[in-house]
Amino acid sequence: MAESVMQRSFAGGELAPAFHARADTARYLSALKTCKNFVVRREGGVENRAGFRFIRACKTTAATVMLMPFHLPDGNGMLIEVGVGYFRFYLTGALVTVTGLSAWSAVVNYVPGDLVVQGGVNYYCHTANLNQVPPNTGFWYAMPAGGIYEIPHPYGGNGLFDYNQSGAVLTLTSAFEPSHDLIFSSTTRWVVRPVTTTPAIAAPSGLGGVAGAAGTLTYRYKVTAAAVETYEESNASTTATVAACAEPTPTAPNVLTWTPVSGAAEYYVYCDRYDNGTFGFTGTASAASFNDTGFVPDFNVTPPIPRVLFTTTNNFPRHSAFHQQRRLFANTVTEPDAIYGSRVGFPSNFGIASPLQDDDAITFRIAGNLFHPVRHLLSLKQLIVFTGGGGWSVGQPGEPLTPSNLPADQQLYAGAADVKPVVVGNSVIYVQARQSIIRDAQFSQGVEGLAGRDLTVYAAHLFENLTIRKIAYQENPHSIVWCVRADGVLLGLTYLREQEVWGWHRHTTIQQTLTAQTSGIIEDVVVVPEGTEDVVYLLVARTIGGATVRYIERLAKRDARPAFFATDSFFVDSGLTYAGVPVTTVSGLSHLDGQVVAVVADGAVVFDGNPATPGASAFVVTTGAITLAVAASLIHVGLPIRYPDVELLDMDAAGSDIRDRKKRVGSVSVLVDRSSRSFSAGEDETHLRQYTLAPWDTTERDHTGQLELSLTSSATKRGRVLIRQTDPLPLTILGVIPNVDVGG
Repeated sequence: MAESVMQRSFAGGELAPAFHARADTARYLSALKTCKNFVVRREGGVENRAGFRFIRACKTTAATVMLMPFHLPDGNGMLIEVGVGYFRFYLTGALVTVTGLSAWSAVVNYVPGDLVVQGGVNYYCHTANLNQVPPNTGFWYAMPAGGIYEIPHPYGGNGLFDYNQSGAVLTLTSAFEPSHDLIFSSTTRWVVRPVTTTPAIAAPSGLGGVAGAAGTLTYRYKVTAAAVETYEESNASTTATVAACAEPTPTAPNVLTWTPVSGAAEYYVYCDRYDNGTFGFTGTASAASFNDTGFVPDFNVTPPIPRVLFTTTNNFPRHSAFHQQRRLFANTVTEPDAIYGSRVGFPSNFGIASPLQDDDAITFRIAGNLFHPVRHLLSLKQLIVFTGGGGWSVGQPGEPLTPSNLPADQQLYAGAADVKPVVVGNSVIYVQARQSIIRDAQFSQGVEGLAGRDLTVYAAHLFENLTIRKIAYQENPHSIVWCVRADGVLLGLTYLREQEVWGWHRHTTIQQTLTAQTSGIIEDVVVVPEGTEDVVYLLVARTIGGATVRYIERLAKRDARPAFFATDSFFVDSGLTYAGVPVTTVSGLSHLDGQVVAVVADGAVVFDGNPATPGASAFVVTTGAITLAVAASLIHVGLPIRYPDVELLDMDAAGSDIRDRKKRVGSVSVLVDRSSRSFSAGEDETHLRQYTLAPWDTTERDHTGQLELSLTSSATKRGRVLIRQTDPLPLTILGVIPNVDVGG
C-alpha cells in the first residue's frame, strides 16, 4: 500500500554525502541531496533563483578588477568598479555620468574633485592647480567619452586593496602602496587623498619671546594650536628661548608672539622653566600672543609627540577599522602582528604625549603562542582581532581602550584567512585559514567570550579541494551569506542563528553556443542597499566570441506580485529586458553575440534556451539582436539557467528498516506558492516528466496550491525525487509529498 511522507522544510540546505546515513539527526529531515540554483528561504521553503541582469562590461577585460560597495547617507548605496588605476561608480544599477561641465578657465584655482571640459574631453582635477591646461597629466585626468564619471587612484594590480567605510570615507589599504582615503561629497564628486598620521591643523610658526626683566634664568617655550569645532591639537611649534631673564611676574611677564594659524580656535602654551628639556602646560591663549606671568607648568600635560607612520616600503598597513572613535591600522610587512590606533576622535592623528594620556594613540602587538599576523579588525562588543592563528578580544566590555588598558585574550583557535568577514546580527562569519572552511563567532555567556561553529561541516562536499575567495551578506530578503568559490561557483548560506537555520545552496551560470557550453566564472560578489532590498552584484568572467570578457551583473529582485507575472519573471542570466510598444526584434544584446538565449515574452516562454531543441538557431544572438515570430511588449532575453534542481535525500527514518527496503515513488505532490506549473519531476534526471495541466485546472500562470504529478519510476532502495525547473519562470516549493510503495 502506498504511503505519503511529507518533507515540510528544506532549511538544512544541501547535505554532504558523508551525512547521507544520518537519518538519526534532525537536519536529515530538512536537508536535500541537491539544491542547485534554488535559494533556501528563511521560512524553510526553496525558490529558484532570479536571473543575473546585465549591467555593463567592465572597462577592462583584465583579471585585476574588483567590486566595492559604498553606503550613502540616505541608507541606499553605490557600487564601485575598481580596476588598476581607476574607479567607476554605479547608482541603482546605472553607470554614473556627468553632463554640462564648465569650460576650463585659466583664472580658476582648481582643487581635487573639480570637473571641467576642454577640447571636447571631460577632465577630473586630481591635484590643485592654477592655469595648468588640460590634458596636463600632472594635474588632470581625462575621463572616458560618453560622459562616464571615472576618477584615478594610485593602486597597481597587486591584489588591489582592502577597504573599510566610516561615514563618508572609505579607507583603502594595501601592503604595496600607501594608504588613501576615498572621500564622498556627492555622486559626481569623489576625492582620493593620502592618509596622514599627523594633526589636520598646522603647528604655529614664527614663535618668539621677549623677557619681562633681565636676570640669569633661561625659559623655553612651545605653542600648539587647537582647531575650530574639534579642538584637535596641532603638533608643537619650534622652541622659542628667552635667555638671561628673571622669573616673570604679572608686572614684568615674558611676552610670546607667533604667526596666527588658519582655523585655530585657541592656542596652548608649554614651558620648560627648569632647563631639563621637558615642557609642561602653562596656559591658553585666544590670540597669537601670551604673557607668562610666572605660571607653574603642569608636567603631567606635555606637547604632543608627532608620529609619522606608514610612509616607507614594507610599512604600509594591509587592514583598517574603526573602534571607539579610533581609526585602526594593522599588519605591515615588517610588523604583521602590530595594530596602530589613532587618538580618540581624530582618525588621522597618531600623536602621543609624555606621560601618556588616555586619549593618546595606541600601538600594540598580538602576542601569543605561535605567530599571529592580523587578518581582520572588527568592532563588536569589544575589538575583535582575527589573526592567522585565531580570534582575539582586545579590551574589556564597557571600557575604553587606552595606552594603559590593552588586555588581549585569545578566544578562538581557528585562524582566519585573508578574506573579508561579514557581520550578521551579533555574529561574525569568516573564512578559516586555508580558505576551505567557513565559521561563525559570537559572544557567548556559556564560555564567557567568543564561541563559534564550523558552518561547512554538513556541506563539506561543496568545499573539498576548493577555496573561498570572497563573501558578502545580503540581509534582506532571506539573510544569505554569498560566497564566491575559486572555481567560479556561487554558494549561498541562508543563516538565521537565532532560529538555528543554516542551509547551503549552490548556483552556476553558463554561456552556450549551438555546439558548446561552458561555465561563467563568478569572480566577485558585493551587496549594496537599494530601496527596500539588499542587492547582490557580481563580477562574472564569460567567454564570448572566443575571448574572455568581464561583466557586472545584478541578481534580479525576485518578486511574485499578483498581476505582475510577466514583469517579475526574470529568470535569465546576463539578461536584459525590453519594455515598450510591441516588437519582434530585440536589439542591444551585443554582449551575448553568438550565444543561444532563452526568451520570455509577455510572461510566456518563447524559448527555454536548450540548444539541442530543433529551431534553437533562431535564438542565437547575431550582431546584437534576435527576432521573434510574434511581437511582444515585455521581453526578457538572456542566458538560460541550466538547471534549477531540488533533489530529496534517500527515504529513511531512524529506528526503522525502510532504508534497506525497495521503494517506488509512483507520484509526488508539490506544494507551490505563486509559481508556474512548468516543472518536471522524476527519480533522476533521465526519468523526468513535466507537469501538464489537467482539463479541470485553472489557466492562472502564478499558481498557489498542491500539484500532483505521476512519475515514471522503478523500485530501488533510494526513494528519491528530483524536481527541475526547465523554463525561465518562477517556482517556489514549500513542501514535497512523495507517494511511495514500500516493498521488501
